[in-house]
Amino acid sequence: MKKVELKTRKLLRKIFGSISLTAMAFIFQACYGPGPDRYYDVKLTGTVISKTSNLPINGIKISVNEGYNYGFTDENGKFNFYAGVPNWNYERDGVHYTQDILNIHFLDIDGIENGNFADTTIVINAARKNEVRVNIELREKK
Repeated sequence: MKKVELKTRKLLRKIFGSISLTAMAFIFQACYGPGPDRYYDVKLTGTVISKTSNLPINGIKISVNEGYNYGFTDENGKFNFYAGVPNWNYERDGVHYTQDILNIHFLDIDGIENGNFADTTIVINAARKNEVRVNIELREKK
């Protein structure tokens, strides 16, 4: 009987200890806040067309700042997604990313299905805008 009471007491200590630790974390966050937001969101919209034929290009991947924010063009060459804009300066893989700057990469990832287009990168200052519109013409690879 004493062993059962000892095990119950240890289990209750663990439960109340974890609840206390969680409560302390919530109190700390309530007092000091979650910290500064390192990004703000901007809606990225636009159209990608072929420079030679002036026709829209389907299947182009548009990525921002080499990150997890990306979208694809539809059959009309249009894209539309939200991207995180850095609210601070940093460097990654030898590229320096500056506050409010979007490095937008256009990549032809489907091969020659709808043409073979050269990858292109443009740099835009988002400067706390809600939406950035980009219309670009891509050159075909030779």
